[in-house]
Amino acid sequence: MTPDFRIEADNQDITAIIRERFLELRLRDEAGLESDSCEIRLDDRAPHIALPRTGAVLEVALGYRETGLVAMGRWVVDEVSISGPPDTLIIRARAADLGQALRAPQERSWPLNTTIGDLVTTIAGEHGFIPSIADELAGITLPHIDQTESDLHLLTRLAREYDAVAKAAGGRLLFVPRAQARSAAGEPLAHITWTRESLTDYEVTMAERGKYAAVTTYWHDQGSAERTPVTVGEGEPVLTVRRAYPDAAAATAAAQSRLAATLRGAAVLRASGPGAANLLAEARLTITDGREGLAGEWSLISVDHTLNDGGYRCSIEAETPEAL
Repeated sequence: MTPDFRIEADNQDITAIIRERFLELRLRDEAGLESDSCEIRLDDRAPHIALPRTGAVLEVALGYRETGLVAMGRWVVDEVSISGPPDTLIIRARAADLGQALRAPQERSWPLNTTIGDLVTTIAGEHGFIPSIADELAGITLPHIDQTESDLHLLTRLAREYDAVAKAAGGRLLFVPRAQARSAAGEPLAHITWTRESLTDYEVTMAERGKYAAVTTYWHDQGSAERTPVTVGEGEPVLTVRRAYPDAAAATAAAQSRLAATLRGAAVLRASGPGAANLLAEARLTITDGREGLAGEWSLISVDHTLNDGGYRCSIEAETPEAL
């Protein structure tokens, strides 16, 4: 299998130009809004390469000549650097869907009883996205929020609190439970299999199992003016979340999310293996033929795609989808 790539800049195919000086292409995909990135390293020996402009929009495809290329997304060049020796030009870009407006601080209030669906739909509309929100999250009622942070940070914070993924890609703003293995368009992601023999390296870290058997949250009962507890799960120890939610449904959803997070990720895997362009954050990876603790199914947290003269490899970080 022969690794290959295609790169367009502002709708112009520049693959041939890049190929003449190509050193390395690195793409990083994470389950979240903040960290997707693209980096291209080129040989800048004389005659030197014309410096690309920041703000240029790149479209990158990656894969193999024999099986075809897979579109890896659109990227906006935000940094260009030169270094040496040897003379090297480095182009760094961020996901095109993460515009400056999404990163800009906002000052506004979200009233009591705003749902996650309301909030995500509003933010999506303001930034030109199509909202894609899981039904089990859309109806959750939020407490009053005085927003002083960017929309990106607000969505990231809410996703963390409700054990969800907020992701902007392909013109959509996704807000779904973690480890669902779905794309921003809501389509199932590929399920990849690696054998133990195909791994370049691996490390599995086992966390303390069963750290919490249950989670207790509270909601504010308007009728009695009391904090009413909600507990999800059974047994000890119990994780107690002291903040009050606006109603029983919101408190229950928060407790379920916290418990799911502590049950998932009983082990974390860091490994490198053969390149696969459809290996993306939130997808599932199965490792066969390994020992206990390594073999089995993993949910991907992040994927680094690297193409250079050493070939095409993927480095991943993953977690167990649920407690082992």
